[in-house]
Amino acid sequence: MEALQQFGITLIQSMQTMSPALDGLMNFFTFLGQIEFYLIIIPFLYWAVDKRVGIRALLILIFIDVVGVASKLLFHQPRPYWVGNVKQLAEEASYGIPSTHASDSLAVGGFIASKVKKTWFWVVTIFVLFFIGYSRLYLGAHFPHDVLFGWLIGAIVLAAFLKWADQVSSWAESKTLSTQIGMGFALSIVVILVGLLSYASILGTPDTGPWVSYAAEARSISHFFTLAGALFGAIAGYSLMRRHARFQTSGDWVKRGLRYLLGMIGLMVIYLGLDLAFALLAPDQTVPGYALRYIRYGSVTLWVTLVAPWVFLKLRLVQAEL
Repeated sequence: MEALQQFGITLIQSMQTMSPALDGLMNFFTFLGQIEFYLIIIPFLYWAVDKRVGIRALLILIFIDVVGVASKLLFHQPRPYWVGNVKQLAEEASYGIPSTHASDSLAVGGFIASKVKKTWFWVVTIFVLFFIGYSRLYLGAHFPHDVLFGWLIGAIVLAAFLKWADQVSSWAESKTLSTQIGMGFALSIVVILVGLLSYASILGTPDTGPWVSYAAEARSISHFFTLAGALFGAIAGYSLMRRHARFQTSGDWVKRGLRYLLGMIGLMVIYLGLDLAFALLAPDQTVPGYALRYIRYGSVTLWVTLVAPWVFLKLRLVQAEL
């Protein structure tokens, strides 16, 4: 591992000779792999393009992130700027391998490209995916093997989704509404258990060396509660939408734009408002804090999948799906 790290540090040092000239561009590509970007693009897909593509993009994002974050804990390896003489152009609290920017963007981007089915879109997607990975090296946030492993697990999860998503979806939709919601809750508990088991597996192997101070927050399990809450809200919300707020994403682009604007305002109010409110109730790294985080992200995806479409129907910004 040390040989791979040294190779990576040498490569990153050569890339960073272009700093600060490329800093802005590389930060832009990194943004395209962050949660904030997915908060922009996935609701747009769900509300204004194709809700089935939107919900699947959201689910694949959640599942690949569970794999990525669990892998970070299991490998518990440092980032380049933690151990090498490279510029710290990005600040990260989690462990290095794998790059979840790389895994998430490949899984979600590849899924969307598979639905668009246009050569030009595939070309653009591959270009963006490459530079998201490149940006993580340039910024000193990841070694080359972190990015390569991220692409690998992203490709595996994407292939599994493309192969089995239709069958799983048909099976789940054949169940009663209460069963669908129950399954969503059960899966969210599984996500939390994955986090707890991943954390427990490395309790006997504490971090050592000069980079320990950088990894002070790396063993946090809070992200698993984020993902668990988002998963439950997405599954419960989508199931309830199909029963009580079925809508068509078609229509003129003025109405599509209006519902996207209104939906994003509501999303930001929930996302930022609950963050501020819950911070007053309990510290993040506590049991109450974990529960509030679950509620916060569950509320965000419930808004996206159910409440916003219901509002759109009441305001006649969408047509009901018969």
